[in-house]
Amino acid sequence: AVKKIPIPRFDRESAYDFVAKQVAFGPRVPNTEAHKATKNWLVSQLKEHGATVIEQDFKATAYTGTVYNSTNIIGQYNPAAKKRIVLAAHWDSRHIADNDADPSKHNVHVDGADDGASGVGVLLEVARNLKTLPTDMGVDIVFFDAEDNGISGGTKPADSYTWALGSQYW
Repeated sequence: AVKKIPIPRFDRESAYDFVAKQVAFGPRVPNTEAHKATKNWLVSQLKEHGATVIEQDFKATAYTGTVYNSTNIIGQYNPAAKKRIVLAAHWDSRHIADNDADPSKHNVHVDGADDGASGVGVLLEVARNLKTLPTDMGVDIVFFDAEDNGISGGTKPADSYTWALGSQYW
């Protein structure tokens, strides 16, 4: 017999509101007040939506030598389940707009609406649904930090390791 599973309704307006809230904090560059405020809000949102939350704090050294106080945020649903899936996005934003067509903006922080906040917004909407429609499978929603501060256009193989510091740590 096939077990029928109710399909939750993905609310695009809710997901958009989650994106808008992140952007309203300001650019989520590690070591900034906007970054700290967003971290606290993300943790509270996952808890509000029924997740068991793990804050994985770490220090990440960027290619510039800057040490970032960083946190991967992990929301677990059904943490005891052995069968699990991971859904992930990064929540930080880029420290410089070095690929902007306008060179005068190259040293400006990026708000990260479509790079970072949009993925997190979608996953927060998934979390909202998981609260109302639990599953017997384990689900880990991971928001990686310190992902978006690597060397743009790097040509050496080691340059690729300057990106995705949070997922490397995880």
